[in-house]
Parts: sequence; C-alpha cells; structure tokens
Amino acid sequence: MNTPDTIRNPHTGYSRSPNGCSQQVMTQITPDERERLKRIAELEMRSVSATLRMLMLRGVEQYDAETEQAARS
Repeated sequence: MNTPDTIRNPHTGYSRSPNGCSQQVMTQITPDERERLKRIAELEMRSVSATLRMLMLRGVEQYDAETEQAARS
C-alpha cells in the first residue's frame, strides 16, 4: 500500500518504519532476553523490532508516571 500515510519519502517507495521513526538505537541483550523478546513478539504477532519499540514506549510511560508521582511526594 503506497499512500502518503505509509511513505516517508515519495522517492523511496516504501518504508517499514512508522511515520516519524528515523532514529536507530543500538543495544546489547543476553540470549535469554532475546528469547523472551522473541516469545513476546510471536504472541503479539509483531516483529522483534516492533515489539522492542512497544515495550520501550511502555517502559518510558511507566518511568514518567513514577517519576512524576515521586516528585509530588
């Protein structure tokens, strides 16, 4: 599907990244962490990368909520 909503740059044709996602982050994980991530990805029917992004976004939201609550205390 080639629509303005799915193409970041009309000259590239197709982008698998969500719109606005243009920055990469590299990290190291253990084999056990990778297996856990793969298991979650299969359950979510997502790629490993998409699953990692989803979990990171959830973690940031949780961190922000906890930090905000601690600041009010």
